[in-house]
Amino acid sequence: MAEPTAAQQSAAEPTYSATEVAYHLQVTADVLHSWNQRFARFLSTPAHNQEPRYSNADVAALVIVQKLLEQGFDDQQVSERLTPKRLVRDEAPAIGLNSDQGRQLVESKATLLPQALGDILSTIANSQQSVLNSQTTVREVMGVVVQDNFNLKEENRKLRERMLELERSLAEYQRREETRKERLESRLRALEGTMAAIQQQLAQVVQMQRQQAQRKRGWW
Repeated sequence: MAEPTAAQQSAAEPTYSATEVAYHLQVTADVLHSWNQRFARFLSTPAHNQEPRYSNADVAALVIVQKLLEQGFDDQQVSERLTPKRLVRDEAPAIGLNSDQGRQLVESKATLLPQALGDILSTIANSQQSVLNSQTTVREVMGVVVQDNFNLKEENRKLRERMLELERSLAEYQRREETRKERLESRLRALEGTMAAIQQQLAQVVQMQRQQAQRKRGWW
């Protein structure tokens, strides 16, 4: 079976509409259109049509663009990071190149491709690491907030228990005061009754003494 040609492989590669890519990147269509214009040289030809279609390589390049812009890089810095550091654009080769020179030129550029791919992957890895670091920081902050919340709940629980204890102590104190007041009032009423009885007895004694005195005067 004959191997598929480059054209057949390109035709078999899936492509995506602008709507699909914008949804994947979570950006608006205007933002995606702006990136198309600003970083056109890193995208394939179909991505610049009136109805653009994006390949997997286009989407990967746009992901890198998005991550770098989110980190605060300007367009020139983004372009520098998208362009392999060792890949140098050569001028159009002279017509007089022989087959050996052409083969050497192709081989020299081929040796640069792994380094270029490594640079791209390194940029992606650094971007992902920055995102992971940010997520870790957010999780740590959330952990502190949750722990503080737990601490506040514990302090609130202790405060409620202390207030309930004080309320119980106050109620017990009031109960004792009421009991003591009732006892004092009972003793006071008993004392008043005793004083009244004594006064009555004293009045009877005085009356008896007067009667006796009158009798003695009558005998004389």
